[in-house]
Amino acid sequence: MNYSDAISRGVLGEPAFLLGIIAFIGLVIQRETVERIIQGTIKTILGYILIQIGASAAGVALGNLSLLIQRGFQVIGIIPHNEVVVALAQINYGSYIAWIMLFGMIVHLLIARWSPLKYVFLTGHHILFMASMLAALLAVYPLGKWEIIIIGSGLLAMAMTVGPAITQPFVRKVIKNDEIAVGHFNSFGFVITGIIASCFKEKQGEKRESPFPSFAKLQVLFQDHIISTTLFMFTLFLCASFFVGSEKVTELFFSRPPLVISVIQAIWFAAGVYVILMGVRMLLSEIVPAFQGISEKIVPNGIPALDCPILFPYAPIASIFGFLFSLLGGLVAMGVFVLLPNQYTIIIPGIVSHFFSGGAAGVIAYTIGRRKGLVVGTFIHGFIITFLPYFLIPLLSGLGYVRATFGDSDFAIIGFFAKWILQYIFGL
Repeated sequence: MNYSDAISRGVLGEPAFLLGIIAFIGLVIQRETVERIIQGTIKTILGYILIQIGASAAGVALGNLSLLIQRGFQVIGIIPHNEVVVALAQINYGSYIAWIMLFGMIVHLLIARWSPLKYVFLTGHHILFMASMLAALLAVYPLGKWEIIIIGSGLLAMAMTVGPAITQPFVRKVIKNDEIAVGHFNSFGFVITGIIASCFKEKQGEKRESPFPSFAKLQVLFQDHIISTTLFMFTLFLCASFFVGSEKVTELFFSRPPLVISVIQAIWFAAGVYVILMGVRMLLSEIVPAFQGISEKIVPNGIPALDCPILFPYAPIASIFGFLFSLLGGLVAMGVFVLLPNQYTIIIPGIVSHFFSGGAAGVIAYTIGRRKGLVVGTFIHGFIITFLPYFLIPLLSGLGYVRATFGDSDFAIIGFFAKWILQYIFGL
């Protein structure tokens, strides 16, 4: 393995390993016992791995739901899918990506140490995603290698610093403190959601209730929100199957009846969500105390910025409805593309993006604006993260024509900003 692979696919490319190293260093700095250091390091890595396992299980169900939606609407288009674009970018621009990640992280830490913005971005795979997008975008311009690396590193550091900072006022209302922040490149989407939800703030003395009373009654009945999540997904799959038609469903799922498919997929999804929540709790219980050691030495008063599922446990039901209304907003955006004249590029909602980003947006929106804020905020959020990737596609011409693009809002925003810098500052 050469140095670029060691950087892009090693320490910075594997979030669980990166967080484990941070926990280890933090506990060593605090002079904890050997037993506590081993325990904290392993539990930190295990917590993140549980999140990945849960995301994979939920992703199986979400992928099948996406397939039903595509077949139901008979639409062939471009799906926002970060991993696909990153794989292509690494083949063509692997060396650029590695250096952009390395220097971007160094600049980001320097900013965190010497500026009031004390957020330390720890979502490793999103660092890889943004570095890949910047490398693919900058490489098509007549720039030297080190010009690409310097500009890309600066933009990456800016995104890693500004994103958590602009999201934190809304995240703080969810978690009630500044112990953690959200490090996920959908900060523009979260901010828009929070602003919209603020228009529906509860009145003073207004009684707080669950997002939707009928759904909350199911939760009380079964004493577990995972049961409610299962019923929700079962209903969603059953409705999608009905819309597609039983013949197509049995064709897609090896002649299994729609009812059986709906039950199994709902269970897979709920199991994935359950494991994600367990992983989040374990990760936070270890990484936050361990991070204090690093904060004292490297970034005084530093705030770890972690992936957006850390918000799910604060309002699990709101996260599920956030996903639903975000997806609905994405479907409306897809309909707009279909209706536009002479429009040959159609963006199909990326189910995974709507689940994670939409779920976190749902928690923010419900905390701030209760039920109305949740519905309106996440619907507009879903419309935005489906519509913005369309404008990013021309900027990724260096990858050729691919049926995928980046799904979260910040990729398009940073892409536009990079293009503006190159055109109006460098005259390219």
